[in-house]
Amino acid sequence: MRATILLACSMVFAWLAPVRADENAFAGKWRIERISGVDAFDAARAAFDWLPDGRIATTVGCNRMIGKPDVHGDRIAFAAMAMTKMACPPPLDDVETKYATALAAARTFRLDGPELTFADDKGSALVVLRRAE
Repeated sequence: MRATILLACSMVFAWLAPVRADENAFAGKWRIERISGVDAFDAARAAFDWLPDGRIATTVGCNRMIGKPDVHGDRIAFAAMAMTKMACPPPLDDVETKYATALAAARTFRLDGPELTFADDKGSALVVLRRAE
């Protein structure tokens, strides 16, 4: 009886445990395909790396951001991200501001094959990534 209760409790706690961002589904290099509000950017200078420990390192070509997003189910939050503070030339400064704003506004994600989309609460795509080959 006691073993059954312990097993049931451990199953409930495992089910309630947050999904970790370091799952193999996320780890690796991603290309930034689209950023909400940005018509064009130099994709060759942009990078999004999801590290095996769950942290991300990303840039659109000037400053770098690093941190560990909170992932629970299909919910995501890019809170407490560290960012370098170099002055970026126009129009890169605007692209970077819109990118950081889009990540901060992300509340959900969808992983559809090689495409990873961060969206707001209404489901509007904010940032679209594609797994790098």
